[in-house]
Amino acid sequence: MSRRITNPGLQGKAPANRPRTPGIRFRLLTGGLWLLTGCTANDYGAAPLPVFMQDAPPAAIASIPGEPAAMPSVKGESSQTREFTLDAAVRRALDADPQIRAGLENVRQAEADLITAGLLPNPAFFTSQTLMPLGRSFTVTRQGGPPQFDAGLAFPVDWFLFGKRAAAVLAAERGVDVASAGFADLLRHRVSGTISAFYDVLEAQSSLELAQEDLNNLSELEKITANRVELGGVGTVELDRVRLSIFSSRREVRAREVALEGSFSRLRAFLGYSDSIPLRIHGSLDIASPVSPPNPETAFTVAEENRPDLIALKRQVEQAAASIQAEERKAYPEVTPRIGYTRQFQEKAIGYPDADSWGIGIDMTVPLFDRNQGNIARAKSVKTQSELNLNAQLVALRADIDQAVKAFESAYQVLTTDDPGQLEAARNVRDKIRAAYELGGKTLMEVLDAQRAYRETYRLHIAGRSSYWHSLHSLNAALGKQVLR
Repeated sequence: MSRRITNPGLQGKAPANRPRTPGIRFRLLTGGLWLLTGCTANDYGAAPLPVFMQDAPPAAIASIPGEPAAMPSVKGESSQTREFTLDAAVRRALDADPQIRAGLENVRQAEADLITAGLLPNPAFFTSQTLMPLGRSFTVTRQGGPPQFDAGLAFPVDWFLFGKRAAAVLAAERGVDVASAGFADLLRHRVSGTISAFYDVLEAQSSLELAQEDLNNLSELEKITANRVELGGVGTVELDRVRLSIFSSRREVRAREVALEGSFSRLRAFLGYSDSIPLRIHGSLDIASPVSPPNPETAFTVAEENRPDLIALKRQVEQAAASIQAEERKAYPEVTPRIGYTRQFQEKAIGYPDADSWGIGIDMTVPLFDRNQGNIARAKSVKTQSELNLNAQLVALRADIDQAVKAFESAYQVLTTDDPGQLEAARNVRDKIRAAYELGGKTLMEVLDAQRAYRETYRLHIAGRSSYWHSLHSLNAALGKQVLR
C-alpha cells in the first residue's frame, strides 16, 4: 500500500532563510518507516519444494501453498464400483485423503501466525474526568478543581524502532517454510502408502486367483479319482485323500478372500472412502524391463536434496535462528508516545474562562531486571536441539537409503535370475502327471506333489514381482523423488 504525503510544508525545497529543521527530518523518517513497515502488504510464499510423485497429480500438488481443492464427498456415496489405475489412485488420495487435508491445515495455521506477526499494534484511546467536586459544588467563593476532561491517544513505536515486528515476521516466515516442508513429507508418506496398498491389492488378487485355480484343479482330480474308484483301479482311500486336500484348498481360498478384502480396506482408507465402496483395480505385477538398482552414494545425494523431512529439519534450524533474533529484540524497551487534549472547566470553579489545552508524552519501560533472558535462552536451546535433530536425521537417512537400496537389489536379483520358463515348466509337469494318473500311469502322491510344486512356484512368481514393485516405490519414497520407473 502506498501513501502520498500531502503536507505543503514537506513539498519542494526549503527556502534559503528557513533551513530544514530536525522536526521535519524526524517526521520524514517516521513517515518513511511507516510506509516501509506499516503499510506494505505482507505477501509471502513458502520456498518451493520437490514433491514425491510430482508427475502423477499436478492439480493436487499445485494446491500445496494455495487454496485446497474441493474435497470430494466421502460419505454416502453410491455403491457403484469405482475403478482405479495407479495414477488415478494417487490423484484420488491427494484430493480426498483426510490425513492430507488435515496436514494442509498446519500450513494454513503457520500462514495465520505470519499474518498475526505482521499486524501493527492497536492504538490506545483514553479519557477521564478529574477534579470533580465531592460533597459541594465549586464556586468563585469556594474554589476548587477546576474540573477537567482529558482525552488522548497512544500508539507504541518500539515495534519499528527496534525491529521487533520485522524479527517476528521473519520467524513466522520460517515457520511457514517448516510447515510447508512438513506437509510435503506427509504427502510423501501418504502417496507411498497408497502405492503400497495398491500393489498389496494386486498381490492379494493374484494369490486369490492361484488359490481358486488350485481348488479347481483338485476338484477335477477328485472327479478323476472317483472314476478310477468306480472302475476299481484305486481304493477309496485315495478319494478321501483328495477330498482332504480340497478342504485345505477351500480354507486357503477363504483366507485369500479375507486378505484381499483387508487390502481393499487399507486402500479405501488412503482414497478417503469411509464406506465399503466396491473397488476395481486396473494394474499388473508384470515387469517389462527391470530397472537396475542405483549406486548407494548417488541415492544418498538425491535423498539429501529431495527428502522433505530433511528439508524441514534444515528449515527448523533457520526458524530457530530467527526466533533467537525475535526474542532478543523483545528485550528492548516498550516505547509508547501519546498525545492528549484537556478541557478545563474554570469559569464556575475559579472565575476564569474555560480553557482548552493539549499535551504530549512518552511512556517507556526500563528493562533493568526482565530482559527476556529466559525466552532467549530457550530459543538458543531450541536451535541447538534442531541442529542435533538434523544431524541425527542425516545418520538415519544413510541407514534408510542403504536398506532401501539393498531391498531393491535383492528383488532385482531374484527377478533377473528367475528362470522365466520355470512357471510354465511346472504347469506342464502338473498337467502331464495328472493326465498320466487318469490313465493309471502315475500315483496320486505324484499328482499331489506336482500340484504342490506348481502352487509354490506360482507363489514365488507372484511374491518376486510384488517385491520388485514394492521395493522400487519404497526406494523412490526414501529418495523423496520418483527416480526409478
